Amino acid sequence: MESLQITGTSYTPKIDFSINGDLSISGKSLPEDTAKFYEPILNWVSECTLSSVNITVRLDYMNSSSAHQMSKFFMVVKDNHSITDCAVEWYYETDDEDSLDFGKELEYITDFKFSFYQYAEVLA
Repeated sequence: MESLQITGTSYTPKIDFSINGDLSISGKSLPEDTAKFYEPILNWVSECTLSSVNITVRLDYMNSSSAHQMSKFFMVVKDNHSITDCAVEWYYETDDEDSLDFGKELEYITDFKFSFYQYAEVLA
């Protein structure tokens, strides 16, 4: 198994999945073909043989199809019998209640331990 790294763009998140179990998704997620973009990510997690993973999600924005793929991502992690321990750090912008609620929903349906962190919006 090799690490998975995908460079982020203004439309796609940066993916940094390390073979040490640190999995990071950050940036914006609104790719034109969401299923195609997330396919290698879902495949990597489905084939993962690690027993413990630490997932960090810091998405400044995700569209509805990306939210669907993110739900699939967490369900693939949950259904992977090799992964017996999963901790999640979920970052959300201070005023983004939708992101916080979505993270809490994922925590509920997966039974993973989520830690929630607010951050101030970065204006460019």
